[in-house]
Amino acid sequence: MSILDQSMRLAAAMHRTRARDWNTWDTRSVLRHVLLPESLAIDIGIAAPDRLIWVGESFFGQQQLPRTAGTQLTSIGRDLNISSILEIRPGPRSYDGAYTSLELDLRGARYRVETTASNGQWVALITPLQEVTWPRAVTVHARMLWNRPGHASRVDARTLVADLPGQEITIHVTGEPFHDPNLPTPSPYLAIQGDQPVAISTSTPLSLDEVTRRIADARTHLDKWNAEHDDQAETQEATRACIAWNLIYEPRFDRVICPVARDWNCKRGGYALFCWDSFLTAWMITADDPDLGYACAIETFREMVDESFIPNVAQGSGRVSCDRSQPPVGSLCLLGMYRLHPNQEVIESLWPALMAWNRWWDSDRQNTNGTISLGSNPYTPRVGDPAEFIQPNTGDGAAIESGLDNAPMYDDPPFDPDTHLMLIEDVGMTSLYVADCQAMAELALILGHQQDADELLGRAERYGQALENLWNDQEGIYLNRRTDKQEWSKARSPTSFYPLIGGYVPKDRAERLVSEHLLEPTQFAGEWMIPVSPKHEEAFKEQLYQRGRVWPPVNFLVYLGLHRYPLDKARHTLVEKSLALLLKGWREQGVVAETYSAIDGTGGRGPHTHPLYSWGPVLGFMSRIERGQIPSPFGPAGEHAGRSHS
Repeated sequence: MSILDQSMRLAAAMHRTRARDWNTWDTRSVLRHVLLPESLAIDIGIAAPDRLIWVGESFFGQQQLPRTAGTQLTSIGRDLNISSILEIRPGPRSYDGAYTSLELDLRGARYRVETTASNGQWVALITPLQEVTWPRAVTVHARMLWNRPGHASRVDARTLVADLPGQEITIHVTGEPFHDPNLPTPSPYLAIQGDQPVAISTSTPLSLDEVTRRIADARTHLDKWNAEHDDQAETQEATRACIAWNLIYEPRFDRVICPVARDWNCKRGGYALFCWDSFLTAWMITADDPDLGYACAIETFREMVDESFIPNVAQGSGRVSCDRSQPPVGSLCLLGMYRLHPNQEVIESLWPALMAWNRWWDSDRQNTNGTISLGSNPYTPRVGDPAEFIQPNTGDGAAIESGLDNAPMYDDPPFDPDTHLMLIEDVGMTSLYVADCQAMAELALILGHQQDADELLGRAERYGQALENLWNDQEGIYLNRRTDKQEWSKARSPTSFYPLIGGYVPKDRAERLVSEHLLEPTQFAGEWMIPVSPKHEEAFKEQLYQRGRVWPPVNFLVYLGLHRYPLDKARHTLVEKSLALLLKGWREQGVVAETYSAIDGTGGRGPHTHPLYSWGPVLGFMSRIERGQIPSPFGPAGEHAGRSHS
């Protein structure tokens, strides 16, 4: 019997109510709508003479198209006077598929694709956004997914039919047929001329006018939902679009989950769940759909390693990072979720796993100085993934446990293969562990587990006191320190502000941290903040992943620390600048990015940054906490500062 049996039963019940009806359930295409539980898929595409975009995988962002045969030699070194970029840009949508929208640009031909679903019927409207000069066709395809029973066939130029166990579903289109038998598709399809709007409907054939009306009604309803929070309607639009576009159905475990990004799932065997990413996303989902939020949080525990810790990643290929975990923010997020929408049954079902994970940090990641060091344990490869051979029991594997994979502060410290620890005391991870112990203690008291609460508060105090030794009074900042040489790390990071989360920092120190570092323009302050490497370090110039860019979860965790202190200016500054970053990307490019440039505020268009990443909306979520719309895990701002040392 597993310690997770009860929580998995609860999750299964929640998934059953969500994995139904029409939605963009399949991770492999944002242009594929699927009916559950039947698993009938309808693919929408725009066909051009040299490109049919539905073939393969369709995701958000930009893709360089290949040159056609006639240009491969004659135009070498020349710029083409027609776009060579395919771009799919997300638009507003709901979680449940009641309304979805996106725009795509195929070699200069721009279209908007909108859908709505209700009472088992699905309709779509494909609208050209400019005059179509060259031949284009809207294509509609039907197929079965995940090896489920059924088949589809073409009836005539405007009708497909799907024969499913116990029922038949027809698919109808409006418009003039486009005849091209050479479209590269093996599945039954319809092709309609793409110079006019095209309507698609299931079961009952609907006119273009009727479909247009239904789409308009669905969009109006969504706009009202997003506008519930006064002047934050646009923030809600970006948040819900980002999360909803990443919601998928995962057939192996018959569940609805929100991985970090759709295309990442395809590279990892169908799904990839990352630890701290998933907890942060579950908290945000809970604000709109509590059952779905809790179900997503539970799924983060499903592939717990040896009933001891949550792995950094678990993926559809079978690979699980058995060597390492990731930042321990699970209980902090669950406490936030509970404050927002209490569900004691879920917390109780997860309690044994939460306690095991908390104890694992203490037993497996405590260094000789009594703080936390990053680690990576050895293990025998289980599925033959190359990562299983090169990451375990290495410094690289340990750095990944931080969630800040290539941060400069992990460039130099050696790794001890005997203890499986990086030889550095880690301010950030120790601080997050203190917060984990505190959040766990709060949850223990809610559940009536007084003995566990006492144990957890004892650990919080012990590690909170140990953080005292990582305060560099000369520089006025908390710093990582080598355990082999007792030398301070030269690299700086926003993790130096994480001790605020535990509330153990004396108020005078908190003020120094803010005035001398966080709000100092030569270090972390600026138009776009917080850079993960301060401006005065060489790594800032790289603007590559954890070297100089702005990371949404880092901003969020620093904000939670500031929230425990009467540091109003710093808190308001971070909230405003984070929100500005989110809205800039959404307005200009339809981006809610994995990371952002700390130089120009752009995100999602470059190496090692995704254009629609599930944790991106935390940049706006902190604004809702600041306004009192979302409760903070530890109560109102400024109430719990300097608990032990002031």
